Amino acid sequence: MSSENSESDADGPLVSFVVATYNRADDLADVLDSILDERYRPFEIVVVSNSTDETSSMFEPGARFDHDRIRYYHFDGRMGVPQARNVGFDLAEGEYVVTLDDDAVLTGTDAARRVVSLFDEHDDVDVLAFQCRDYYSDEIALGETPDPPAFEMTPADSYRATNFVGVGNAIRRSTFESVGGYPDHFVYGFEEMDLSLRIHDTGADILYTPSIVVKHKGSNAGRITDLETRRRLAENRIKLAVRNLPWRYVFFTALVWSTYALVVTRRLSSLVELLTELYSLRSELLEERAVVDAKTIRRIKSRNTMLFLWYYGPHPLRIFGRDGNVDRLKWEI
Repeated sequence: MSSENSESDADGPLVSFVVATYNRADDLADVLDSILDERYRPFEIVVVSNSTDETSSMFEPGARFDHDRIRYYHFDGRMGVPQARNVGFDLAEGEYVVTLDDDAVLTGTDAARRVVSLFDEHDDVDVLAFQCRDYYSDEIALGETPDPPAFEMTPADSYRATNFVGVGNAIRRSTFESVGGYPDHFVYGFEEMDLSLRIHDTGADILYTPSIVVKHKGSNAGRITDLETRRRLAENRIKLAVRNLPWRYVFFTALVWSTYALVVTRRLSSLVELLTELYSLRSELLEERAVVDAKTIRRIKSRNTMLFLWYYGPHPLRIFGRDGNVDRLKWEI
């Protein structure tokens, strides 16, 4: 590939970009191009692929992404996003690890520099949650925005958050390793929330940072069906509770999310599959069970997040007003 069009190397920590991908060659090319535009040095890119399309050919000698900053790893079989990201963290060498969806792109050229600066400024913050915008409309993606802790705040503000979303984020590798990474068996959905709880339980915090923006295409290529997605969301939400929360939350969570699976899929078979999968994993889930401290529960509750309804996107009882973009937040009983 052509020589780098960057500023001179900075004497800073290595930043690793990890991208897990499956059969999205065109989208992957876009996110890699956006990372290679970064001016900060040093950085590396780790691509973890289970692809069966032409993805691997882009990294062959002399091909488009035959680049000294890119390391490409292909694994046969379908890992699922959590496991692929865990592998990416294992392979990455940076002090800070940025993960991006393979159908998202960075905006600007200074995301890595902002990551290093924000971690330097906030010793107690171990995760940065980037602002996510729709790739096509440029509007803030509310469904991929951590809940603001106060009603008067909007996604245009920086704030301490209860969770982060996998589209774009940065994590201190030391913290990721200490809490054990993502739960491999989640496959799809809520793995970031599970990790968020365990990071909060260390006393560290999560900072939502609108100064770092990713644009998300929401590509359907390589995705599981909507029906399967909904069932897995419900299943993983219950797994999260069993792994991390007191039993009173587990029981209510199981009731709420079993009902959710039945209602949104409109198939009794989906509920049966959910319960069957949970039963088959009962020993593993109970072995993994490590209830977070009461102070962690208090922190999450203080940020107006209901533990049994914790979901992707805005709190179910929050209504965001729009005039083009988000500009106000109000509470509705």
